[in-house]
Amino acid sequence: MAMDRVTEQLVEYTQGFDPGSLSAGIRSAAVDRVVDSLACAIVGFTSEPGRIALEAARGFTSDRPASVFGAGFATTEELAAFANTTMVRSWDWNDGMLAQGGGHPSDMIPAVLAAGEAQHASGAEVIDTIVLAYELLGALGNVAPTRASGFDQGTFMGLSAALAIGRLRGLDEAQLANAISLALVPHVPLRVTRTGNLSMWKGAATASAMHSALFAVRLAGLGMTGPEEPFEGVSGLWEKATGPWELILPAQPGGQMVVEISHLKQLPAETHSQALLGLVPKVREFAKADEIESIRIETYYQAWHEIALHPSKWDPTTRETADHSLPYLLAVAMVDGTITPASFMPERIADPALRPLMQKISVVEDEAFTAVFRPGGNSIAGQPRARMVVTRTGGEVFSEEVGYHKGHASNPMTRADIDDKFDAASEGIVDPDTRDRIREVGWTIDAADNVADVMRVVTDFRRDR
Repeated sequence: MAMDRVTEQLVEYTQGFDPGSLSAGIRSAAVDRVVDSLACAIVGFTSEPGRIALEAARGFTSDRPASVFGAGFATTEELAAFANTTMVRSWDWNDGMLAQGGGHPSDMIPAVLAAGEAQHASGAEVIDTIVLAYELLGALGNVAPTRASGFDQGTFMGLSAALAIGRLRGLDEAQLANAISLALVPHVPLRVTRTGNLSMWKGAATASAMHSALFAVRLAGLGMTGPEEPFEGVSGLWEKATGPWELILPAQPGGQMVVEISHLKQLPAETHSQALLGLVPKVREFAKADEIESIRIETYYQAWHEIALHPSKWDPTTRETADHSLPYLLAVAMVDGTITPASFMPERIADPALRPLMQKISVVEDEAFTAVFRPGGNSIAGQPRARMVVTRTGGEVFSEEVGYHKGHASNPMTRADIDDKFDAASEGIVDPDTRDRIREVGWTIDAADNVADVMRVVTDFRRDR
């Protein structure tokens, strides 16, 4: 099969990927992200997008079944991946990657689990596949300006998952190339998903990419062919979306792998708000909410653009907009003391008592912070800086600069921190014994002989839905 150069590079790297070379630290990082994702899925099970995705998967059977988290039933690989990714993603609590074609790499974990369960892969094979998927996504996101071009996170997520899963399935060179094309060409998503007043699709868009990834692998394995030059050909991705770029694999030559440096989140809120929300306890010691005259946030362009620019961020009406609204997040955290799933209940979002404090908040770009956020435009982890200046009604001023939030690769969460997050995400949803069983199979997944045994535990926590 003829291939364009990018396709050739991706296939070559996938076929040459050597799990035997992975250090214990890399494998441990992948396990961390599995457990973190399971925590997010438990709370995501309670979301309306999670409910809809679960119902969309119900009633379909397969001779290669894959389980739906919490639901007590199995379905097709594609539908399980869609439902489970929606649950992981819907509360905006899972890991992230700040590359210019960024996103949330753990959105791919449910698709890998579904594929692994369907073919009775070992836990070690699943961990290898996750590491590879992360690396492919990071390399593409690092160099291709999809966000700036108006295209969404699923652009490269689907083909990265398809390649990694294709390798797990034993696809040959031509089949892997076709899997890339079949995952990419029909599924280049628009970034309107993440602009303006946000809908439920914000938490389901990459789930759709995972559905497409597994279908692409299935088709390619059966012999379906796709366009030979999906990136560089006439009317391909380069011409119509991103312009040309030079792919570098591995994503950080000589450095850490992507799975080691994707950032986790302590709070269920948009990435760029995390460090600022970490200042809230100090601000609450400085002043009560009704004593604040003004809060000025100085930050880098992407943070300002993503969570403060659009008018909807100053009067959110949906949960998806609220967790991407810096004024709302700061106001509700100042009043309640922290951010939890309860912060995004409809009545809390609509609470008129929060609006006066939101109106005292201003957010501006600091060009110096923008300049250091991503020097050269190719840092997967990012170098975020922001400043909060709070003025009390008496004129006293609190000012502090923040950088790497808890969970960033430069300020990582420990396994104890992930366990704390698991407890918080599970509270009121599963009983402690069930929570601990799920967490235990997550922490030991790399030792599982058959990942289907893991999924039997994960699928059975809330049959009542």
